[in-house]
Amino acid sequence: MGKFSRDKGKRGERATAAEIRAVFPDLDIKRGWQTRSGRDDADVVGLAVAGRRIWIEVKSGRQPNPRAALTQAVAAAPPEALPIAVIRDDRKSPFAALRWSDLLALLVRAHAAPPLPASPPIAAPPPPLDDPA
Repeated sequence: MGKFSRDKGKRGERATAAEIRAVFPDLDIKRGWQTRSGRDDADVVGLAVAGRRIWIEVKSGRQPNPRAALTQAVAAAPPEALPIAVIRDDRKSPFAALRWSDLLALLVRAHAAPPLPASPPIAAPPPPLDDPA
């Protein structure tokens, strides 16, 4: 893999970590430790749901293969972790892929949890300034 591709992958991992940090500012979300000889961490670390660590595999590029990315996440994740693949196609919105059984387990946990507080309303932009001329 060339330097451009490695750098693009790093940018995708950093962007994913930053987006998760924006939602969970109290958590220590960061890009995982990577080695050339093998993977030591997920691409993004620091997130868990109901005590289950989230194993995030990020793929960036023109048209990454979501099934291959999820297969890689499942193979690399320890048995107690929840593997998720984040796909960042060039110039498109990112999306995530996970196993159906894992999604169902998350939905069961979310349904049993107390409801989240309502999000604050988004402030309207200020009115335009009158033209002084």
